[in-house]
Amino acid sequence: MSSENRLSRWTPSGPKAWLLLILSVFVLLMLVYRALVAPSPDPETYVLPNSTTSEVAISPVEQPAAKTTDSKGTLLSTDPLQSVVSAAPVPHVINHVIKSGETLEKIFNRLGLSRSVMYSILEADEEYLVLDPLLAGDTLSFELDDEGKLKSLSRRINPSKSISYVRHDNGGYSYQENALPINYSQEALHGKIAGSFYQSAKKLGLSDANIVIISDLFKTRIDFRKDPRAGDSFDVVVETGDVNGESVGKMQLEAIQLTIKGETYHAFLHSDGRFYDQNGNGLTPALLRWPTKIHYRISSPFNPHRRHPITGRLSPHNGTDLAAPSGTKVLATGDGVVTRVAYQKYAGKYLDVDNLGPYSTRFLHLSKILVKKGQHVKRGQVIALSGNTGRTTGAHLHYELHVNGKPVNAMTTDIPTLQEIPNAKMPEFKRHVEQWVAMMNDTPY
Repeated sequence: MSSENRLSRWTPSGPKAWLLLILSVFVLLMLVYRALVAPSPDPETYVLPNSTTSEVAISPVEQPAAKTTDSKGTLLSTDPLQSVVSAAPVPHVINHVIKSGETLEKIFNRLGLSRSVMYSILEADEEYLVLDPLLAGDTLSFELDDEGKLKSLSRRINPSKSISYVRHDNGGYSYQENALPINYSQEALHGKIAGSFYQSAKKLGLSDANIVIISDLFKTRIDFRKDPRAGDSFDVVVETGDVNGESVGKMQLEAIQLTIKGETYHAFLHSDGRFYDQNGNGLTPALLRWPTKIHYRISSPFNPHRRHPITGRLSPHNGTDLAAPSGTKVLATGDGVVTRVAYQKYAGKYLDVDNLGPYSTRFLHLSKILVKKGQHVKRGQVIALSGNTGRTTGAHLHYELHVNGKPVNAMTTDIPTLQEIPNAKMPEFKRHVEQWVAMMNDTPY
């Protein structure tokens, strides 16, 4: 038999040949796959690249937690699960930016907080009224505990002041205030009459309250509607405050110099919050002690140390309650500008007036308000009628007097009266006058 016949006898042909070819290709592909693809790591023994761990991790299900000791031999646990369990729950803080038209009730509903909690906050706010009004763009910070209940509600009032209502053990909320120190500085502003005095003063940057002060101080000597002429001058020294470069508070007048029809007039602020001329004679109109013509019985006095009858916590009464019948005429106790007309669940209808210098006043539980925000009022003017709105046990008038933003006892505080600076204080006053006059006379005219 020839060699070719023997070879063809062992060479597969037909279907056998195709089957052999397919198996060979399959084996070849398997070898290539094993060479190119690395085996998957064991998830319980895999160590991350660049890991500094020198030992293979052991599954906590299969092995007890690893233990180690410190330099004193104290046994320490390195079980990460144990660290997680022992960590204190982190409070959840929601910062809500107030949108135009939003109310506190809408915000509480959106955050899933109960109306009863909101009422507890408003009750604590009755003596402070810092949650009203809500201003678009301001932020309210809600701190929730691990059960989603409100721990505190905070609001930034200005760069120097933020307030919080913090939950106490009895379920109510207490007022807390945090303040940063304010840096104060003085500068002189110089103006010329162009048009009316009011327009000229506004152009210089003075507020309506500042203009009211100037007008009232000199109203017996200057007719501001007729006397000022184009080219007459006025100079003021103002004090402003800032916290880390951010302005805070109102611009306060320190000294005033008016040159009208060739005659110069002065007014200077003393440390008692009153204005005097260069000789120390009082210029500031006196404030009224009582906001009503009749001196009604004081049903609840001013008491900054009052304790809440239920919680025992500090719950000040920042005003004086007068047992005035509903409908009693309420008087402005000083010249000023109405800065707020509002309603609050517990305070009822109320209004604020920014009076001369550092003084401001507030009237609560009114039945009717007769003035509007921004309106100028005069001492003795009827601005409202007393009532029984808000949370009260009967008709009365709640009256507050504030000095530099802090409530004081309106019945006993030393309020402005026409008087002279005491002789002992004159050297200090004269030094300030000399400094301010130099600043105001250093004009760019």
